[in-house]
Amino acid sequence: MDNTFFNFKLDLEPNVIDMIYDIIRMSTIQLVTQIMFYMNNSSLSLFSETFIKTFVFINISILFYYLVIRKLFSFISDDYLRVEDKNYTPTPPMTSRTSNDLQKAAPTPNAPTPPVTAAAPMPPILPPPMPASPAANSPNAATNTAIPA
Repeated sequence: MDNTFFNFKLDLEPNVIDMIYDIIRMSTIQLVTQIMFYMNNSSLSLFSETFIKTFVFINISILFYYLVIRKLFSFISDDYLRVEDKNYTPTPPMTSRTSNDLQKAAPTPNAPTPPVTAAAPMPPILPPPMPASPAANSPNAATNTAIPA
């Protein structure tokens, strides 16, 4: 994150930071869309009551998702995104871990990386089988319909 203009250090768990990013992302999408609609049709109100209500309701929904739904459900898979080397970090359910706990568990920058093994070659993609009798269902070029045998 060295390429950003402003860096904020927050002592929050990663899921809360994800929630903040989602709220910022959705708010940005809503604001830019509303401004573009306004620029396209100036008879609309820029910040109408409907827009404000929608803006608030969507952001409350994001909060509800992170504070309720993410605490109720967790999806775990050993084959997540079909990663070949299985060297990925799954998204954990929300916990009370702090950034200090995460820093202790983080690997050292000079740690050796596991060797990369070559993936098995993919089998060739075969075309679909041809119909038993192609002349029986050949299309009529004039009507684009099948001619019965």
